[in-house]
Amino acid sequence: MRSDRLPKLHRRKFNMKKYFLTTSALCLFLTGSIGALAQGPPKVLLIVREEIKTGMMTPHAREANGVVRIYAKAKSPYNRLAMIPVAGNENEVMYFWGYDSFGDLEKSNAYLDSLGTTYKTDFDRNAHEGEDYHSSQRDSLAVLREDLSYNIGAVDLPHMRYMRIQTIRVKPGHQMDFEEGRKILKAAHEKAKIDEHMAVFQYVGGAQSGTYLVVIPWKSLDGAATLPHGKAYWDAMGDNNRDKLDKISNDSVVFDTVDIYAFAPQLSYSSERMVAADPAFWTLKPMMPAGPVTATRKPAAKTPKRP
Repeated sequence: MRSDRLPKLHRRKFNMKKYFLTTSALCLFLTGSIGALAQGPPKVLLIVREEIKTGMMTPHAREANGVVRIYAKAKSPYNRLAMIPVAGNENEVMYFWGYDSFGDLEKSNAYLDSLGTTYKTDFDRNAHEGEDYHSSQRDSLAVLREDLSYNIGAVDLPHMRYMRIQTIRVKPGHQMDFEEGRKILKAAHEKAKIDEHMAVFQYVGGAQSGTYLVVIPWKSLDGAATLPHGKAYWDAMGDNNRDKLDKISNDSVVFDTVDIYAFAPQLSYSSERMVAADPAFWTLKPMMPAGPVTATRKPAAKTPKRP
């Protein structure tokens, strides 16, 4: 990932701003860093969606891996988790950063600026000169809605491998109705004791007003088999609440999309605790550089013999 394609919030101060890459770290079930897993989700989430040019996912991944190794060399305290789609836009990479507050987000910017010129050469060497692998990049900010979330405490994130990400946009004037519906869902989860971790975030910048993000981590794709939940869940909700929820959804929601992502450890910058919990998966390894392109000459066409 090129150092000049950084989230805008992380590209400021001095001439070094174009060298500091801060693509996102998924800190969804932690406070401030991926290491603090049992403390719950962050209060503030920075979401970065990168659209990669067709055919450029592999070279982009090599460059992103190189950037992560620069962060490791700098011993950055700010971690990231990268995700690539299993079901969704196959040319997309998603990153999350988690913070306790917007003030902490500002501190992360100050830390990057404090690196000075030491790492400029590393970033320059890692970037593929003259090449830009991105067709677009969008940065968004969201805040945790704990009142709408379910079972977000002790999540075994190091052993999770996938993330279900649901994006919901609500019609203007229907936000309270939508949130009432989410509370009905949460209550049914609690009553039926559903084995699931569900964090709900509300966008506050970089997306249209009334947009929410619902994230559920899975250890395997078998998690998809649990949706929709079974009879115990619907019994816990009750027919009246189910009808009410259907009406709220029909009246309040503009669109509702679901994507499934796989964690990408070689594009992630994980905490020591994350790596220690599952070193075989999270340990950062260098990716093989692209081999030299060797031109293959076509054999010369044979001249047919004259009879």
